[in-house]
Amino acid sequence: MKWARIVLVGIAVPAATLLLITLVVTGFAFKLAFEARGAPDQIRIGQFAAYFGRSYWSVLVILATVPATRWAARRIPASRALHGALIGVVVAGVGLLLGSTISVRTILAFVLTVAAGWLGGVLAARAGSA
Repeated sequence: MKWARIVLVGIAVPAATLLLITLVVTGFAFKLAFEARGAPDQIRIGQFAAYFGRSYWSVLVILATVPATRWAARRIPASRALHGALIGVVVAGVGLLLGSTISVRTILAFVLTVAAGWLGGVLAARAGSA
């Protein structure tokens, strides 16, 4: 097992997702500032940030897990799918630590993130054997 790679990618995916959400919210704030020709409405920015982060966090994490896991597992000679699933577990665990409450949606996101990691590992195995 390449534990350093598993942990590094497992932390990098949520960090990259958080950065992407921040960039989208910043773009929204700039849009509001240009519309207002001055200081944007902070309440609207806060509402958009809360809505966007809450609504799209899981989707973006799941979508980012597949290529990140594929990249991380490409040089591993064996058990790429297992490495991918472990990366998915770390990614999902970091997501839980960032403040999610346990609910059906959270459990579903956890399972789908692990599955996305596994899929990335399988895709890396197929690319490596080709």
